[in-house]
Amino acid sequence: MMITFLSCDPQSEKDVVLGPIPGSPEFTVTYVENDSNRVVVTDPSNDHFIRLWSSAGNPGNSQKQSDTIYFPKKGSYDITLNISQTGGNGTASNTKTIVIPKDAVTPCSGAVGLLTGECGAGGKCWKFSNVAGAITVGPTYGSGEWFKSPTNGLVASQYDDRYCFTFDGSKFEYKNQGSTVNPFNGYVDEPFTPVQGGFTFSAGTGQNGADQILLNKGQFMGTRDSYYELDIAKLTETELIIRAPFANASGDKVDGWFEFKYVAE
Repeated sequence: MMITFLSCDPQSEKDVVLGPIPGSPEFTVTYVENDSNRVVVTDPSNDHFIRLWSSAGNPGNSQKQSDTIYFPKKGSYDITLNISQTGGNGTASNTKTIVIPKDAVTPCSGAVGLLTGECGAGGKCWKFSNVAGAITVGPTYGSGEWFKSPTNGLVASQYDDRYCFTFDGSKFEYKNQGSTVNPFNGYVDEPFTPVQGGFTFSAGTGQNGADQILLNKGQFMGTRDSYYELDIAKLTETELIIRAPFANASGDKVDGWFEFKYVAE
C-alpha cells in the first residue's frame, strides 16, 4: 500500500497595519455657573470610539462625551480621561486637577427634610419594611429577576437594623444592634462594627435624574454587598425606596442592582 502525502502552499495572513498610538487627549473642565461643586467635562473629539472619565466625584466613571461631575467636599481632585481612537493603536489618557473651594451646602427643605425628620436635632431612622420585595435583586437598574424577598421574609437581624440621618453635621449612622448578615460568608449573621461617617444629599445626580444619598466607601444601607451611592426611587414621610449597585468585599462597584424598601421608625 502506498500512502501519498499531498503538499500545499503555506498560507499567510495579510499584514495587519496598526494605526499610530493616540496622543494625550485634550478635554475641557468648566465650573457650573453659581455652583462651584459641579464641573462639566467635555471631550471635543469625535474620533474617540471609547472614552472613560474617572474621578473621585459623582459619577466616579462615565463614558459620555460631556458630563457633569459633582464634588460635595472642598479639596483638590484629579479628573482623568482615558480614550481609544478610531484608526489608532492602544489607549491614551490625560489628567487635570481641579480645586473645589468649599463644601456643598444643602438646604433644609424638601427631600432632605423628609429624609432627616424635618432636620430636627434627633434626626430620623429608617428600618426595613416587612412587605414583599423589601429586598429585590436584578441584573439591571430597577429589575428584579434574581430575587424578591417574600412578605416578612427577612431575618430578625435585618429587621432590627436602623439607618439614621441627622441634618446637623450631615450625620449617617447604621445601628445594627451588634450583628449584620454577611453575604461574603454564606449569609450568616455575624458580629460587625459599621464604618462611621457622614452623608451627602445630591439632587438629580442619579440614574434618570434621581436624587442620591452619597455615603463613604465601606458604608452601606441595606446589605453589606451594596454600593455606597444610593438612588432615591421614592421618598415620602413614611416610606423610602432606594436602589444601589452591587459591591464586592472590597467595596468596589460590580454588576447587579438592589432595591430596598424602608419605613420610617
